[in-house]
Amino acid sequence: MTIAHSAAILEVAGNVMASAQYLMLPQNLLTNISVVDSEHNELFVFLEGFKEYCFGAQDIPQSKRDTLYQMLVSHFETESQLAHAAGVDFSYHETAHLKVLDVVSKTLNQMSSNNSDLYSLIRYIGYWFEQHILEFDLRFALNVTLVKS
Repeated sequence: MTIAHSAAILEVAGNVMASAQYLMLPQNLLTNISVVDSEHNELFVFLEGFKEYCFGAQDIPQSKRDTLYQMLVSHFETESQLAHAAGVDFSYHETAHLKVLDVVSKTLNQMSSNNSDLYSLIRYIGYWFEQHILEFDLRFALNVTLVKS
């Protein structure tokens, strides 16, 4: 076995381990900033857990709505802190965060007991996050990583 072959095996094993660590986060959405990837994964896991309320008769507890919103706020603060610590311009990225927080807040506050509203919100947030990670977070992670090196 050559050194190059061994290195390739180790790289694949590392990617498999990273994927296993973030069960709900597809490989193409990994930023390689552990705190960001962990929070993204937690958000996707939380959204998946929210689906139990979509098809049942029980209403969504207010505490669950509050938790979702606070998880988003907290995650966006994490990214903002990383950007500021690295000296990376974050204004455009932050604007995207503020816009989605406004939509989520309004939707959660106006949500009726009709849980189909929740299903639409979950789909919206999931789609928004995937697109946001691809369009903003991967570039952001690269900029933060380049500044650190």
